[in-house]
Amino acid sequence: MAGIPRIHPWGALQFWVGNLHKFACAPRGTAALVASGPHAQSLHPLVDSWAAPEPFPARFDQQGTIDVTSYLAAPVAFATVEEHYGWDAARRYIAELGDYAQAIVTEALSELTGTDASAPVGSPVGGLRLVRLPRGVAADQEAAHGLRHDIAVRLGIETAVTSWRGHGFLRLSTHVYNTAEDFEDFVERGVPFIVERSRAARTG
Repeated sequence: MAGIPRIHPWGALQFWVGNLHKFACAPRGTAALVASGPHAQSLHPLVDSWAAPEPFPARFDQQGTIDVTSYLAAPVAFATVEEHYGWDAARRYIAELGDYAQAIVTEALSELTGTDASAPVGSPVGGLRLVRLPRGVAADQEAAHGLRHDIAVRLGIETAVTSWRGHGFLRLSTHVYNTAEDFEDFVERGVPFIVERSRAARTG
């Protein structure tokens, strides 16, 4: 699951915030806020509702007519991964597949472009990896969205493309429902598509 513990300037209070729709497989829009320490009661929703007088965390639990289906489904999602795979095994598989996917996509892009496609980010995060795209594609966020759309429409491959400081990046995301063959297929079809797009942008 995504989430970064934050130490509040007050000292003893710790926060954990995470979206559960990615690696925990809960429905989109499901997030968790965890707080501990003497100042936890200082946390309030941005918009007060029926539960406003309640203490933390109860004051977050009833926000008007919000649909709570995703939160009711979250425990089932957690249990399903544990039952079918086991979370420890799932985490290992996800991380190892992420390493493999990053290695073969980076190598393929580097070979076809003659430039280093690696994108060092320090410590890898679970099943998320970055690969630097060649110049001429995804130089800004609009172009990144356009590339993602074209890959989906023309190749039938779902990707995540972003832009940072004039450079495009491919975000690789792995889970237990992904296989090595998914990324090998992307190397075979997706990488040449991106490289051709880059060449066309530079010459046209």
